[in-house]
Amino acid sequence: MRRDRHVRSGLTQLVTAAALLGALLLIPVRAHAQDDVTLSMARERFKEGVAYFDKKDFAKARVAFLQAYALKKHPSVLLNLAQSELRSGHEADAAKHFSQYLREHKDATDNERQGAETGLTAAKALVGEIMLAVDATGAEVYVDGDLEGQTPLSGAIFLAPGSHELQARKEGKSASTSVTAAAGQSNSVSLKLSAPKPAAPVAGAASTAAGEENAPEPETHRKAFFPWLGSTPVAMIGVGVTGVGLIGGGAFALGSKSSYNSAEDAKKTIETTAVEIDGKSTPTGACNDIDNWLQEDGLPIYDDPATRQTRVAEYEQNCQQYQDNIKAGDTFKTLAIVSLSVGGAAAIGTIIYYFVDSKEEGPSPDSARRGKPQRRLAFVPVYEPGYAGGIVLGTF
Repeated sequence: MRRDRHVRSGLTQLVTAAALLGALLLIPVRAHAQDDVTLSMARERFKEGVAYFDKKDFAKARVAFLQAYALKKHPSVLLNLAQSELRSGHEADAAKHFSQYLREHKDATDNERQGAETGLTAAKALVGEIMLAVDATGAEVYVDGDLEGQTPLSGAIFLAPGSHELQARKEGKSASTSVTAAAGQSNSVSLKLSAPKPAAPVAGAASTAAGEENAPEPETHRKAFFPWLGSTPVAMIGVGVTGVGLIGGGAFALGSKSSYNSAEDAKKTIETTAVEIDGKSTPTGACNDIDNWLQEDGLPIYDDPATRQTRVAEYEQNCQQYQDNIKAGDTFKTLAIVSLSVGGAAAIGTIIYYFVDSKEEGPSPDSARRGKPQRRLAFVPVYEPGYAGGIVLGTF
């Protein structure tokens, strides 16, 4: 079981402050409507991530920050994503994103940079660091079958302890090697691309045809959902639209119920007022023809014009309130139906897109990884003005 313990709350407060700062930095106004929608969705995912992080639900915080960063590549989102990954057992991803933050965000404050450096130290203590050199520029680099980037890579490759397969490809040439990553250790690996060796000639056309028929087909597998989601911006948008639709639909449904309840209260007041004016309960339908109803003979309140005027005004006011609440309830009901429909359609579309887009050739990650997970433990000291402590991280 994976546990993430804080010796003191100093680093958590630092991360929360960075999250709040990020929320403010995500507010710039864009000129185009599409940009505004994307930015609004990024803000919502970011707020969700902060809320989950404060509740120490780091796995959900990681997913929310992944979605926010896919929509808006902001350094504060990246820093919070890395902190969530570190605390949810994704140390290799955390090391990659802390390193990216320190490399790209030159204007970070001292506190932000110190938090990122501390997190990077903690993550690197639990993963292996591989410095990869390839003899060609623009070659695609794959780690356990997943695309890592193109050469030259912007930084080191961080891997969970165990065996991994590294491969580089460009224009029909390739090179691969197996590496064994060890927690807290750094290694350098070089790959030299070469063309594939031609197949040995087979005697006779019949033998060649038989060999082609018996040749194994390339192994295909489906990429896991969350890694696919984190690397597919379209899917991120689909998940975001789903969340916005479901949340909006729920909010509109509550608004509709509240408006209908208020209309029912106004209806009861109308009936009470009608009894005082007419001596009997009058349906709310009288609200549509108040003047004709008041002209009926035998209304006891005609004897007192002042009282009659006051009561009529109250009756008209309650009728207007009743009609406004009914109209608002109908509007909210329609919006709830539309929002839930949009959210449901986005969810179904994202799932269908996953099954269409997530297939890939090559060895599956499960078959590429060998060896059992190792127990890991690391203590990272944290030094700040007026504070000294540390973080204990690991797999038990």
